[in-house]
Amino acid sequence: MKDKQVITYRLGDDFYDRLNSFADKILDDGLALFQSEFAQINNFYEKATQDISSRDDHEFRRSQKPLYLLEAIYFKILDNLNNEQFNKANDTVLILPQCLALMQDKCKRKRGKYGKKCGGCVPNCQINQIMKVSEKYGIEGYFSKRKLEQQLLRIKKDKPSLGVIGISCILTLASGMRTAREMGIPARGVLLNFTGCRHWSDSPFSTEIALSKLAAILEEKYGI
Repeated sequence: MKDKQVITYRLGDDFYDRLNSFADKILDDGLALFQSEFAQINNFYEKATQDISSRDDHEFRRSQKPLYLLEAIYFKILDNLNNEQFNKANDTVLILPQCLALMQDKCKRKRGKYGKKCGGCVPNCQINQIMKVSEKYGIEGYFSKRKLEQQLLRIKKDKPSLGVIGISCILTLASGMRTAREMGIPARGVLLNFTGCRHWSDSPFSTEIALSKLAAILEEKYGI
């Protein structure tokens, strides 16, 4: 006797009506809740849509406010889902954004096996501070590469039981975590407090994170 087919889900007759109501509520409540954090997005969007230069990141810069909320929610859901497996992974690696470097293009990063690493050139650089925290747990950090999947594949080849902590902005962190998840790598993340790279500023400047958030993730996994 054949086993009965298992259906993962089945839409009800009013599914779309309920989904529309739910999505509207999320948008209304979320945009109201994060009104202060998202206050400048519309102004930036208007400026970006009027830019007719030949730059290659127009679509990214023209992301509308609901997408910021959606990606923030997606990040938090993935962070929660990955938590248990991340804590069980034997090895942890940090993936760092270029924009956190205080010296920007003058950053004296050095070559590492899986990408460039912090050279510790400036004490008050957040990259340096992040590595001081993570090195207490024997954790290495590498600047992210454009081809994140290839970078993660190289690391996972040597560290099969791998967990990753990604640091990035709202619009890119969840995307990187999705990439890691598709590769079987549980990833957690820390959001940048603000943006400062070339996508958002004609004169890029260094960004920052809440170091306490990173420390909490590490302490949860390894203890204080």
